[in-house]
Amino acid sequence: MEPVSRLRLFLGWTVEVLLLLLQILFLILPIPLPSYRRGRRGTIIIVTDLLTSPLFYFLLASRLKKNGYSVFIHSCFNPLKGFRLHARSLSANLEKWGVTQATLLCHGAGGLASLGLPDPGRQRIRYLVTLGSPFHGTTVLNWLPFIPAFHDLTPGSEYLLINRMNALLFPGFSPFVPWRDEWIVPSGLARFGQGRDLVLDWPGRMNLLFSADVAETIVDQLNREHPYPVTATQMAKATPEPEGIVARPAPSRQVARPTAAKKSKPSARKPSQKKSTKKSRKR
Repeated sequence: MEPVSRLRLFLGWTVEVLLLLLQILFLILPIPLPSYRRGRRGTIIIVTDLLTSPLFYFLLASRLKKNGYSVFIHSCFNPLKGFRLHARSLSANLEKWGVTQATLLCHGAGGLASLGLPDPGRQRIRYLVTLGSPFHGTTVLNWLPFIPAFHDLTPGSEYLLINRMNALLFPGFSPFVPWRDEWIVPSGLARFGQGRDLVLDWPGRMNLLFSADVAETIVDQLNREHPYPVTATQMAKATPEPEGIVARPAPSRQVARPTAAKKSKPSARKPSQKKSTKKSRKR
């Protein structure tokens, strides 16, 4: 990937700082967004980041609805709960919503909740997409180990060591990574590895939610995995017949004809034969 231009980095970090200030202001407004169940293309469950109001996911949810998806939002707002508890809560919501073959779209640390899903919850998911999830943790929060979620985010924590590779248990997995993340230090911890990372040319974790370019890239990736259902009639109209093939005429109704073979009538000689036999007996 080519390096990001200085102008793009400057604009990206400027917008990121403004969004972080808004995030702090919205800490008192963890208002949930309503679910949308009328999509025909598939089901997307957005899993929020820590200390991030669900209102920040309004634009992303709106883009997904316009593309024909049903959208549910699971909040991982509370850092006083460890990610094991967040994973159980997510699994309970998946069962409550009755979703199957769904996609998890996890932002930031919300992606770690998907790693601890129990088997009943994981079997309801066919595709995992993460946006800047710290699979290897971050050293920024090492001084707050008494907060359960921040403790799980420290590099080498028990939760990460046990569950980090669970991302590969899903049928599909795509980790999107920003060019730089202000919360993941050192920056090498931001990559999942194994050549799976899809690096975006915008810096910052919040820009993943509000950048139109990033949203278009993510939605295109989801659309490839979730094509619209096509009926047999639509497929027949979309695929023209090969050249040189003559269309067959419609079969005409045929009138049933009597069979050529006729039943043989009993011959007139038989009764006379019977009578002759009777007379011979009397004699």
